[in-house]
Amino acid sequence: MITKIRSTGNTVAGRVVVNVAKKIDVLEPDSAPLTQLTKKMMKTSVDSAEFKWMDEEALTKSDAINYSTGYTAGNTSIVVDTGTRFRAGDVVKDIASGEQMLVTAVSTNTLTVRRGWGTTAAGNLTDNAVLLIVGNANAEGATKRGIKIQDQTMRTSYTQIYRTPFGITRTADKTRMYGGGDLKHQRMTQLIEHQKDMERSFWFGEPKEDTTNDDHYRRATGGADYWFSTNGKDASGALTQLELNEFFRVGFRYGGRSKWLFSAPLITDAISYYAVGKLQVAPKDKTFGIAVSQWLTPFGMVNIVNSNIFTEVTTYAGYAYLVDPAQPEYVYLVDSDTKLKTHIEANDADGQEDEYLTEAGLRFWNEKKGSVLYGVTSYS
Repeated sequence: MITKIRSTGNTVAGRVVVNVAKKIDVLEPDSAPLTQLTKKMMKTSVDSAEFKWMDEEALTKSDAINYSTGYTAGNTSIVVDTGTRFRAGDVVKDIASGEQMLVTAVSTNTLTVRRGWGTTAAGNLTDNAVLLIVGNANAEGATKRGIKIQDQTMRTSYTQIYRTPFGITRTADKTRMYGGGDLKHQRMTQLIEHQKDMERSFWFGEPKEDTTNDDHYRRATGGADYWFSTNGKDASGALTQLELNEFFRVGFRYGGRSKWLFSAPLITDAISYYAVGKLQVAPKDKTFGIAVSQWLTPFGMVNIVNSNIFTEVTTYAGYAYLVDPAQPEYVYLVDSDTKLKTHIEANDADGQEDEYLTEAGLRFWNEKKGSVLYGVTSYS
């Protein structure tokens, strides 16, 4: 018996309708930008779990003298680091002195040269002096000179099987819940988790084929951190704008004039500080729905994608990867791109279990087109 006016405080428990929003807010809906972009930009299917590709670099046109005491003006036999880079007829320039030389013969790492073959007189050559092949000069009526062709490098990686199962009991499925049906919600959130698992592999994975079980092999794909072996910049603490410029200069040496920078928030913040007033927001319809800021540097256009997945561990919180748009290729086994498999539960289960399944990997063409910045703990 209530002897006073009705209030929410003396209303029977459970009678007041709770106002709950219809939607459930998801914390990280855009946490796998590399996976999403590669699926939309470069995508191909393969009919084998092992996939290969070949890279070919240009012939190297410089080397260095390898002789501890150096050479005087009269020496005509010059030892270098890598004799295979030279041919008879090459015109070689000592960068330090400006002296030009004509290569007349090559024997292993020893060049026979004509000194002072130009307007600059022969002089002393020091150990480790850089020699540049500026071209080749051939005599009238001469036969062809030696053939030198750059060989290709074979790369190997694998499609990796990613599985993300989830489920709900029959009772829970039939129960009315705030925020809508739980199975529908799980399908959304577990797809995000599935893509995040792939994203980590695409950045930090190493290629591996485990044949321990002869009947059922297990494979992993290689990520950017594995393939980007040439171009790297270690900030070793506080990042400066000069270091960032050096990173971009090296990263834009090969490939196109517009590249993607997948950046940890700390480095994104540093760029915002360095490029104040120069950043522009790219329209989402031109960036496949990914939030992108653009910065036109002297080396090329940098399309900046902030990637929070790098913050999951402290080590990668100071990382950023510069990627050529034509470089990463999403590779999936035939008919095995991301699929939702429904009703995978046992026949007698009182509920429903679904699963996202993908068998895919990432192929990185010509790793020198990319670059990695790491070791950033702050900026100034």
